[in-house]
Amino acid sequence: MEKSSKILDPKVIAKFGNLSIVAKTIVEGFISGLHRSIHKGASVEFAEHRQYVVGDDPRYLDWKVYGRTDRLYVREFREETNLKAYIILDASNSMNYSWKPDTFTKFEYAQCLAGCLSYIMMKQNDATGLIVFDSDIKRFIKPSSTRAHFHFLIENIENLIPGNDTNIGDVLHKMANHIKRRSLIILISDLFDDQDSVIRGLAHFKHKHHEVIVFHILDRAEIDFPFEKFNDFIDMETNERIPVDAPSVRSEYRNIFNQFLSFYQKACSERNISYARAITETSFDYFLYKFLELRSRTT
Repeated sequence: MEKSSKILDPKVIAKFGNLSIVAKTIVEGFISGLHRSIHKGASVEFAEHRQYVVGDDPRYLDWKVYGRTDRLYVREFREETNLKAYIILDASNSMNYSWKPDTFTKFEYAQCLAGCLSYIMMKQNDATGLIVFDSDIKRFIKPSSTRAHFHFLIENIENLIPGNDTNIGDVLHKMANHIKRRSLIILISDLFDDQDSVIRGLAHFKHKHHEVIVFHILDRAEIDFPFEKFNDFIDMETNERIPVDAPSVRSEYRNIFNQFLSFYQKACSERNISYARAITETSFDYFLYKFLELRSRTT
C-alpha cells in the first residue's frame, strides 16, 4: 500500500492537541491513502468480488486477495453482523512512559489509537463502547454507533490521566463475565503484568465466543534498552528506585524482554487471538491497515 502523508507520523500528530481532530485527520488521511493505492490495469475475476472504488466500505476489503494481486477488491453479498465492539484501554501508570521528550508516551499513543479506531468504526456504523482500567475498571461506556456517541467517547478518552498499578488478568475476567453479547474486544495495553494471568483473561473472552484483538503498546527503548551509563530506574507503578549499570545488563535485559514479547505473540496465536505490536514511533497507518485486516476476519 502506498505510504500515507506525514500527518500519520506521531511526531506531527503530537502538535495537534484535539483528539477528535487528530482521529478524523488520521483516518481520513489513511482512507485517502487506500484510494491512491488502487492499481490501474487488467482486472482479475474473483467469485463474489469486485474491484474497490472510492466510497466503498473498507471493512469489506479482502486482504487475502490484496496480498496475492496487490490490488484492492471488496467482497459482495456480505451480510451485516451487527457486531458490537469494546475498546479496552489500559490507564495504569506504566503506560505513562516515554523515553524521548518529543514522542508520545505509551498512553498518549494508546489514546490516539483508541480515538482513530472509534472514528473508523463510527464510519462503518459499528457500535463501539469504551472500558478503561488500571487495577480495576474505571469507566464502562456501552456501545453505540452515533456521531454524538463518538464525541462522547473521545471526550472520555481525552480526559484520562494514567494512575495506579495494574491488574490486567482480573480486570479482563470481570469484563468477560459482564459482556454477554458476542462482541469484538480490542485491548490496548503494554501488557506489563503477570503473563499467564493476562492470557487467561484474554482466553476467557474467546471462551465466551468474542473476537479479540490485542494492540501491544511499547516504547522503542523498552525493547532496545539503549541506555549508556549507570542509571537509577524508577518503577512507574510502585515508585521503587532501582540503580542499574545499563551497559552491563543490556544483553540479559534484551533476552528477557524478547522472551516476554515472544510469549504473548505465541500465546495469542495459539488461542486465535489477533496480536499486533504497536511501537509508539510507528506511523498510525500501519495499525489502521492491520485493524481493518483483522476486523475483516470477524464479519
